[in-house]
Amino acid sequence: MCWRPTCWVRRASAGSKLDVEDDVTNILIFGVTGMTGGAVAEAALGCAWFRVTGFTRMLQGEAYDELVSKGVSVFTGDMNKPYTIKEAMDNIDTVFLTTTYWETMNAETEYQQGFNVVTAAVQCQVKHIIYVGAEYSMVTAAERCKCLEGKAMIENYIVSTGIPYTIVRLGFYFENFLSLFKPHQTSKNDFAIALPMANHGLNCGSIIDFGHCIAKLALRPDTYVFKTLKLATSYLTVTDIAEKLNTYFPDLNFYNPKIPLSAYRKFDFEGATELTTMFAHYRSLHEWDRTTAMELYSYNRTFEQWLKDTDRVLLEIIFENMDNFASDNVFRDAVNVERAIFTDQRTIDEKRNKHSPIIQLEAHNENSFREQQEMMKKKLLDTVPLTYFFQSIFSSGSSQKTEVRKGTFIDQPGKKPSRHEV
Repeated sequence: MCWRPTCWVRRASAGSKLDVEDDVTNILIFGVTGMTGGAVAEAALGCAWFRVTGFTRMLQGEAYDELVSKGVSVFTGDMNKPYTIKEAMDNIDTVFLTTTYWETMNAETEYQQGFNVVTAAVQCQVKHIIYVGAEYSMVTAAERCKCLEGKAMIENYIVSTGIPYTIVRLGFYFENFLSLFKPHQTSKNDFAIALPMANHGLNCGSIIDFGHCIAKLALRPDTYVFKTLKLATSYLTVTDIAEKLNTYFPDLNFYNPKIPLSAYRKFDFEGATELTTMFAHYRSLHEWDRTTAMELYSYNRTFEQWLKDTDRVLLEIIFENMDNFASDNVFRDAVNVERAIFTDQRTIDEKRNKHSPIIQLEAHNENSFREQQEMMKKKLLDTVPLTYFFQSIFSSGSSQKTEVRKGTFIDQPGKKPSRHEV
């Protein structure tokens, strides 16, 4: 039975009438303008049992306006200023927290921001905190991974406070292939998937599906409180991903260049070393049990299903222009590229694809997944420099005070679920 006094189970057992307004969960989402927080907000907005508030530094902007129009309440504050965090937690039941290393490239700063939020949640007696952590141990790791160690420290602090928590560890997002890790064109129809995973598998899934999983567990704290959950919907090697792309886009050739970690570390962009250590850590992970993810959200998609919902967006992005991810000589000389030959062109304009094949795709009917993918695209299009990319993906959230949005949970379209069904 749920530990909350307003739980529908308690009141139903007492013979009282169920009232959605009385039993709504007030959730505060940090990082609501980013990919992860945004996905959680989208899922929560589709359920009548949530009232959504987002935390952001933004005072205006397209992302801010979009959130307000969807019914998210916006609280403007700063994770570096604890007093603003406490103000945002007034009348909040559940806090969803995601933190970022990439905004400042400093693990200590990431930890301090997480510390501020968790401390405020304890002081405000928040009933449940959900944190996106990382499966990483500074004690057993073969190499220090700065972009993960801040999350590990925040996890430890959350556990030490005694606050009811759920820590979620999310797999590699399919949506990463729409942004920094998009397939890179190496010749007319050839595309390298530049992940230095060799033949190791990746636990992965769509962030949209993960958002639904997190929204569901926020409604079931009695089941998932004081637990650490690993959420993934697939386990794929880079070669597996390439083969699935080749099957879906038969006119193109995707392949795994099998980039060594030593070559990736030499790439000339800020954060290359940190990403190298992150992928080295990913290589050490085993396949995760996917049972929990399926229990939370039965409509989790495979990579093939995600491609069907995302094909046009993916094509637009990979053909949009050629960037200079991996300097010509570094990539060509250090990597065993089996089928791709880089040209000697030196500028982005020269490397622009001028002979893209004309791909005729059957137009799919618009659906909620498609709309959310279009939303993700808008978040990702202007994110060429690595630092700015990660700022846009993991930045602190946004929102403004409006009435609870009554709708249906996407898990069961057209049907307003009772609390135990969601």
